[in-house]
Amino acid sequence: PIRFGTDGRRGVVRDPATGDLKVVDVTPDNEADVLVHDAHAASPTTAFALSRLADPDTLHQTPIGVLRDVERPVYDTLMSDQLDAAVEQKGKGDLAALLAGGDTWTVVG
Repeated sequence: PIRFGTDGRRGVVRDPATGDLKVVDVTPDNEADVLVHDAHAASPTTAFALSRLADPDTLHQTPIGVLRDVERPVYDTLMSDQLDAAVEQKGKGDLAALLAGGDTWTVVG
C-alpha cells in the first residue's frame, strides 16, 4: 500500500468517481482503499498518475522511486531486426543505383 507521513497516516487512494489519485488521511474505514502499486503492470496508467501527485495542491512533495519497471524490447534491437528483415526480403540494395535511377527530377531556376 502507498502510505507515507508520520506513522503512515497518509495514503493514496483512487477516486471511484473520476479515477484520479488523491491523498487522504488513512482511517480504519478507508484503509482497504489505499492503492497498492504494481511497478511491473503492463499499463503505465497508475505510474503516470503517481508521478502527477507532485502537484503543489495535493502532496507538496515529489514521489520518487521505481514507478515503472517493465520488460520491453529495446528500440535499437527492434530497428536492427527490421533492417535485417528488409535486407533478407529485398536484398542489400544499391545506393548509387537508387540515386541515379529513373525516378529523379531536376530543379531549374
